Amino acid sequence: MGLKLGIVTEYYYPLLGGISENVHNTALRLRDRGHTVKIITSGINGSRNGARPPVEVIRIGRSASVYCNGSLARLTLGLRLRSEMRAVLEREKFDLLHLHSPLVPTLPMMALLAAGCPTVGTFHTYFERSLWYSFLKGPIQKGLLQKLNGQIAVSRSCIESLNRFFKVDARIIPNGVDVSEFNPAVPRLPRFDGGKMNLLFLGRLDPRNGLALMIEAFRLVKAKFPSVRLIIVGDGPLKKYYKHLVSEDISPDIHLAGPVLHERNRYYSSCDIFCSPVDKASFGITLLEAMASGKPIVATANCGYRELMGSGEGFLVEPHNPKAFAKALLALLGDRELRRQMGENGRAKALKFSWDSVTDAIAGYYKEILNNQWY
Repeated sequence: MGLKLGIVTEYYYPLLGGISENVHNTALRLRDRGHTVKIITSGINGSRNGARPPVEVIRIGRSASVYCNGSLARLTLGLRLRSEMRAVLEREKFDLLHLHSPLVPTLPMMALLAAGCPTVGTFHTYFERSLWYSFLKGPIQKGLLQKLNGQIAVSRSCIESLNRFFKVDARIIPNGVDVSEFNPAVPRLPRFDGGKMNLLFLGRLDPRNGLALMIEAFRLVKAKFPSVRLIIVGDGPLKKYYKHLVSEDISPDIHLAGPVLHERNRYYSSCDIFCSPVDKASFGITLLEAMASGKPIVATANCGYRELMGSGEGFLVEPHNPKAFAKALLALLGDRELRRQMGENGRAKALKFSWDSVTDAIAGYYKEILNNQWY
């Protein structure tokens, strides 16, 4: 018998990122397994209730961006958020609520406090410091964490971050990838053919994702390997700042694509090397997408990436070091066989992280919780 499931998140389309991908792909597959699923999230300028909907989307309040942990995070604003959340939960009468980032204001925390059914929280973030958690660790432990009937973390890095402040008993269920949507047979984008090799950067344009380092590394690569292009996919309020970092000598070979959702797989297919100079990460969905697309990777050796990627799929280099990043890129640009082998290795690893397998693990965990077998 199917369950009625509510998924509460600050992040959903048109916002792009790992949490949006997790929510969308698991909701779709839970629906296909016979469950009724509704996503509760905030209103966003330009959002449409029917924007790539796997299920019904309920939007309350409006989303706003805040700078946090080296990146732009989201929270929901509104004068009647608590009453609107309670009204939704009372009307829908969910069998179970799944809260993404349940300790983060505002929607997931409000849903947890108002829930009249079992709750599961998924933790997505790696962080090193938190004044919020330092000052309020007692109330958060008792008032929020202990209210959860189940805890999921997408990686060990997430658990290590939380364990600095709290007692966490989370099960690791990683993020996944659609291995059909992202695969080596996806057609390339013709505009990126023409003899030049393509480097791809894909992510939000904020400090944490390392675009400034990427531009400097590209400058170094270009001086030694002229027939190369950098494709940048992403958006953010710092876009003008990053444009100013692009000097005239390299600007003809830097393509700013803006935000991309539906053709993202074709950008991976069009690149020769995927680049991810991210400062801090808990996981790395973009790494999985690149692996599933059969592409070699150059990335920074942050804790989340080290957990996911090995030397067989690409190079992990020292953070904050554009020279090291450029050196790894040049090594791959000059070795076609190495690129091919790393791409094949990546594809084989990505197959182990299919969203179908991830959703099976989540659905199994729901069953344990509802049968009072959670541990």
